[in-house]
Amino acid sequence: MKVIVAKTAGFCWGVRRAMDAVLEASARSGAGPVQTLGPLIHNPQALELIGRRGVAVAETPESVRSGTLVIRAHGIPIQQLRGLKDRQARGELTLVNATCPEVAKVHAKIKKWSPKGYFTVILGTHGHAESVAHQSFAEHGSAIVANMAEALALPEAQLEKVLVVAQTTFTTKDFQDISDSIRARAGACIVENTICEDTWMRQEEARELARTVDYVIVVGGRASSNTKHLAELARHFGKPVQYVETAAEMDLAPFAGTETVGVMAGASTPTWLVEEVVDLLEQHGHGPDKAKRVLNAAFGNPLKLSVGAAFLTLGIHAWTGLPLSWRYPFITAAYALAMYLLTPYLDPLGLGSKGPARARLLERSRRVLVSVALVSLLCAFGVASTLGVGSILVVFGASLFGLVYKKRVKVGDHYLSLKAIPGSKDILVALALAVVAMALPLWHDGRAWGPRAWAAVLLVSALVFARTTIFNLRDMQNDQILGKETLPILLGRRTTKILLLAALAAALAATLAVTWLTAHPSPHRVRVSLILAAITCYPAAYLWFFQERFSAGKPKVEPWVELSFYLAGLLALV
Repeated sequence: MKVIVAKTAGFCWGVRRAMDAVLEASARSGAGPVQTLGPLIHNPQALELIGRRGVAVAETPESVRSGTLVIRAHGIPIQQLRGLKDRQARGELTLVNATCPEVAKVHAKIKKWSPKGYFTVILGTHGHAESVAHQSFAEHGSAIVANMAEALALPEAQLEKVLVVAQTTFTTKDFQDISDSIRARAGACIVENTICEDTWMRQEEARELARTVDYVIVVGGRASSNTKHLAELARHFGKPVQYVETAAEMDLAPFAGTETVGVMAGASTPTWLVEEVVDLLEQHGHGPDKAKRVLNAAFGNPLKLSVGAAFLTLGIHAWTGLPLSWRYPFITAAYALAMYLLTPYLDPLGLGSKGPARARLLERSRRVLVSVALVSLLCAFGVASTLGVGSILVVFGASLFGLVYKKRVKVGDHYLSLKAIPGSKDILVALALAVVAMALPLWHDGRAWGPRAWAAVLLVSALVFARTTIFNLRDMQNDQILGKETLPILLGRRTTKILLLAALAAALAATLAVTWLTAHPSPHRVRVSLILAAITCYPAAYLWFFQERFSAGKPKVEPWVELSFYLAGLLALV
């Protein structure tokens, strides 16, 4: 079976922005209870996730007495918004406006034209929260039109001066047809296509995908307007369609295991729900592609990290003036691979904390992954033994840290663990890899811990910290359950990013200072400086281009987060 996943599947940036706002509000200490005014988005599973974080749903503004109130992505009527802002000014509550900016653009269009006497026609779904919010801004009257029949029924008096806008998730074809019909009958007519970019990209991709596959699975909440439209578009091409909220609802009986299946998802569908569906389909399928996908899912990221760690170690050793040897990069790579593969199985919360689809993969591959990890660890010890007892102790200490990090130890009546230390994962993982990469050669060669060595430790720590933090931010956006020790949960997204940038800036400043201010500077210090700037600036650039920049869907090409590790290897060539 060949499974093709739509590039636009999963949260749109507006929904992701709303989820981020709720998660940050729930993590803020002293903020009091956190509630959303109506369901934040139209997906029961995502709502269940934020519900586990203590976020409740308030049906009316009057039911909110205190704490933090988050306005849903669909927006709310302007009258309610004004009342809530007044209450915030009086100190009764804290208001977080998570209205999608694309929705706010529609409000702005209506506010511009309605006072000029234009009747507003909103192409959308009756009773949908977004369309209801749009109506509240139309002071000169409005009507929600769901189809062509309702458009044709509009009285002529309403079409003398008319503004046509759309719910941001309306179908592009229906918008064109209905707006053309209204324009032909109207006197003064202004048509504003307010369907958001993400919506029309999903719909266009749905058309293309439905043409090329044998079967279509649409994943999303049944109350989601844009997800319903995706299913309608797929059926238009005569392909069998299953519209499911979770993988458990899928009927696998129609599949022989050799079909090409397209998977689409609405803008409010969490990525892990899509992954569950894909995982179940791939397990039902046959052929060599299945084994290739499983191997890539199990070993793709670990190998990127471990090989990158080897290049990073080699480059840093060259920069610090240490003798170059294959043994140190090998030990670092083997240690990184072993820790990455083993730690999920040591989590007290179980594999479920990795997300349902990932948990099933880890469970199915337990024997293989643990075996590879143990062999890798034994190889690290074997090579370290050729360097002396001190090297073995360094590898043993770092490995012991990795293996007991998530374990709880009972001391008296209390359970203690390194994981319970706030922010420990992001900081300690970075320090552990820095120790393995730098402490081994320094102690083995009897080198002093001078400014260059400490700058190297800072650089390695900052790069590893940046990688860990970027993945934690990504996991948070993808709705995966993070432990309390991660910085995005502890400090919030904005503060975490500031800390990440500060660490990279400090590493760049320290390494450049050592490069230029030492007694015997390198004749190639300009090239070295450019490489140092590239490897420290890359994580920040990656964060902006692939997580911060507002764009619909996924980029066609997305480089590895670990690319800065590989760039560091260039220092060995200068």
